Amino acid sequence: MPRFELKKSIEVTKMNKRTGMPTGELATTIPFGAIIDDPELAWDYGKFTFQGQLYRCASDVLQAAMEKQPVAIATPAPAAAVAPAVPAAAEPAPSAPQAPGLKWEALRSNPAALRAKVPGGWLVTVYSSVAFYPDPDHAWDGASLP
Repeated sequence: MPRFELKKSIEVTKMNKRTGMPTGELATTIPFGAIIDDPELAWDYGKFTFQGQLYRCASDVLQAAMEKQPVAIATPAPAAAVAPAVPAAAEPAPSAPQAPGLKWEALRSNPAALRAKVPGGWLVTVYSSVAFYPDPDHAWDGASLP
C-alpha cells in the first residue's frame, strides 16, 4: 500500500467507500504534511484514502501536492546479538547520544492501530491520529471491552 505525504494543502470531496460516488458534503481541506494512502490518478480526478475515508480531487492538484517518493513505513530492526563485555579502558569515547525510541506494537482489534508504552500509560496511533491512554500499571491488553 503506497503512502505519500502531501507537500501542500488540497481541497477534496468525500466519496462513499462502497459506491465510489460523492457524498454531497461540502469540500474539505486536507492539510500540508498529511499522509495519504493508495492514490489513483485517472482522467480528471484522483482518488485516495485519508484516515480511512475515501476522497477525490482534480488529478493535477493531487499530483502537484504529492511528494515524489512514497513515505517509508518504519519497521523495527531485529534485536542485535549481545556483544561480549569489553574492558572499560578499551571502550571508545561515546559519540552523539542516541535518541530514545518507541517500541510500537499492533493491536489485535485493529492492525492499523499501534500502541507504545510511555510513562503513565499508552501512546496509541491510528493512521495520523495520536492519543494518550492513561494506564499507570500498563494493564491494558490491547483489546476492547465486550
